[in-house]
Amino acid sequence: MNVAGRNRTLFTVGIAFALALFVPSVRAQSNQAARLPGEPPKILNIVREQIIPGKTAAYTNLLERIGAEYTRRRIPVYWYGAQSFTGPLEGLYLNFFESFAEMNAANGALNKAVAANPALAQMQEQLLMYTTSVSNVFAVRRDDLGYRWDAIDFSKARVLRVATIEVRQGHEAEFAKAIRGLRAAYARLNATAYWVTYQVTAGAPSSTFVIFLPMRSLDEMDDYINRLAALPEAEGPSVVEELQQIARDAYRSWDSELFSVSPSQSHMPADFVAGDPAFWRKAQP
Repeated sequence: MNVAGRNRTLFTVGIAFALALFVPSVRAQSNQAARLPGEPPKILNIVREQIIPGKTAAYTNLLERIGAEYTRRRIPVYWYGAQSFTGPLEGLYLNFFESFAEMNAANGALNKAVAANPALAQMQEQLLMYTTSVSNVFAVRRDDLGYRWDAIDFSKARVLRVATIEVRQGHEAEFAKAIRGLRAAYARLNATAYWVTYQVTAGAPSSTFVIFLPMRSLDEMDDYINRLAALPEAEGPSVVEELQQIARDAYRSWDSELFSVSPSQSHMPADFVAGDPAFWRKAQP
């Protein structure tokens, strides 16, 4: 990924997007019938903003104004926002795509909207005044490394656990083996937790994986923790030791964070909002 200034990012996939804060997604009418609005997309744009302490209210207010302006002008651009529970004060934004063609359409829609409404670009550039850093990556869903991922509905999530694992180059197969082993163990334990795994394709090393565990409440962490504690007895200590050894050998870094899903920092389309209107319409314009 090449960066030319904080407000312009060029991606190795060959598509230029004008804003570093988030790359919007456009709802492709031709393929949406095949999936539920809240289902994990095939391609995910993951944007993370470090927010300056004391600026959260101003940041959120401006983001809501941008969403309202997009609604008023009928611009089909959306983002799913969350704020950190743990670690530095951070905004997390997810933009959903079903194909790279849809991503290209998003670029066209964005350029057209900004050209017709330059005030929108100014508003979005103002958001950078409330942040200290931006990261922006694209990732592709790995169905073979998820657990019950097709049961996930992001519209009903209230908390996101996000694990980012950078695997040492050449050790991707070992990582996949560990995740598949964990998935099989959870299935045997009838675990109710579920996760979806994405592999980064641009913006970070391709051996980086991001795992999302959407939860309706923090209470669901109890099941996740209890199942982990039950692994040694259910699977045998040798299996657990093998998984731990793979982690030591194959993982360069592992970072796990919790985020609270925020309607006020999101701007989602009507079919997504319909998944839980009482929650999403609290802040949707």
